[in-house]
Amino acid sequence: MDTKLSLNERLSYGAGNFGVNLIFGLTGAYLMYFYTDVYMIAPAVVAQLFLLARGVDAIFDPLLGLAIDRTKTRWGKHRPYLLWFAIPFALFGVAVFWAPDLTGGAKLAYIYITYTVVGLLYSCLSLPLNSMLPTLTRDVPTRNTTNAIREFMGSAATVGVGYATMPLVAWLGGADQKTGFLLCAAMLAVLTLAGIAAAFFGTRERVEPDSSPQQLTTAQSLKATRGNWPWIATMAVNLCFWIGFIGHVQSTVYYARDVAGQAEWVAPLMAMMLVVLAGTACSAYVANRIGKPATGIIGAAIAAIATAIIPLSGDFGWLMAMNAIGYFGLGLLGGLLFALMADAVDYGEWKSGFRAQGFLFAASSFGVKLGMSIGGAAGAYLLSAANYTAGAPADAAVITAIKWSHAWLPALSYVAMGASLLLFRFDPAYPRASRA
Repeated sequence: MDTKLSLNERLSYGAGNFGVNLIFGLTGAYLMYFYTDVYMIAPAVVAQLFLLARGVDAIFDPLLGLAIDRTKTRWGKHRPYLLWFAIPFALFGVAVFWAPDLTGGAKLAYIYITYTVVGLLYSCLSLPLNSMLPTLTRDVPTRNTTNAIREFMGSAATVGVGYATMPLVAWLGGADQKTGFLLCAAMLAVLTLAGIAAAFFGTRERVEPDSSPQQLTTAQSLKATRGNWPWIATMAVNLCFWIGFIGHVQSTVYYARDVAGQAEWVAPLMAMMLVVLAGTACSAYVANRIGKPATGIIGAAIAAIATAIIPLSGDFGWLMAMNAIGYFGLGLLGGLLFALMADAVDYGEWKSGFRAQGFLFAASSFGVKLGMSIGGAAGAYLLSAANYTAGAPADAAVITAIKWSHAWLPALSYVAMGASLLLFRFDPAYPRASRA
């Protein structure tokens, strides 16, 4: 059924991504800074936290995917998760930015519990929302544009949070950043609930499997991965994308303050993520003409080159321009990530006879979470190795560590991301191969 979705349903689907990405964007961009410079936690501890918590999260996602494939309710397989987990996610999104007066083991326990749980709850919302895409329509151009709207709105949330957070923290808390971050997180939590509600009430799962059982066994779900090169490629792309993106974004506050020597540049540099929206807006148009893999490789090349040369100058205009160009490249590829996975779901069904969209999206999400874990932990480990101390002037070792976090490590990951798309290929007999 090649359904042409209404604009209202496309926007409702996008609103869910907007809501989820508000808290996701806040944690991705500012949680490391909040931990090291506001809650005064050693960078080495933060690195271990990011690595271990995301590791738990990555293992959890495939299990959640299997659960989604076995879910059957009057709302469908995916939508009920939006209803069940929206409020807990919003509450823990606030809790990670609360800095209670704790010390020692109690303080460590608090950050480990809240950060791990918010990651698991994020999966409980983002995974069913992402894997819902193939159930909305089989029409590839409609799917591409629907995903582009979803990515555009999700990126808008991330960009808005990146730009507005530090001014909001100052406005809400004054000199007290602990209060400012807590109130900022609470405001975003309310908007998160509104966006998720729009997605639940405004969408409908309508695509039924061609021949696949409605509820799959674990073995049947695993069969959908065999020989599924589009799925393997997308998992690798997700891994590399998030290593680079998280490493670059979370180090922006350090780069502006300690490398450029201009803390007030944080907001405008974060605002350059707006250009992600331009790349995302172009992604479906370009992909419908030259194909998604070629579009993604071009985006990866643009992002890698622009990001790698950021340290060549400390001029404000140069930093703004290189960030803008890099983010455009990421948007060109990022706007296609879930459309790529939707193609992998269709291909897996054709090849194996089993439509395991929950498990395939979840297994690919393993790449996302592992990438976020590596990207987040790498930045914290680099600061720790350079003996970073909150509030102290940055020496040469710290500045070099920040440059690796912000530019060179992300650039290398973007090169690997583009190379991964070379694996995105179909069996010549696959009837939809020319439409990818």
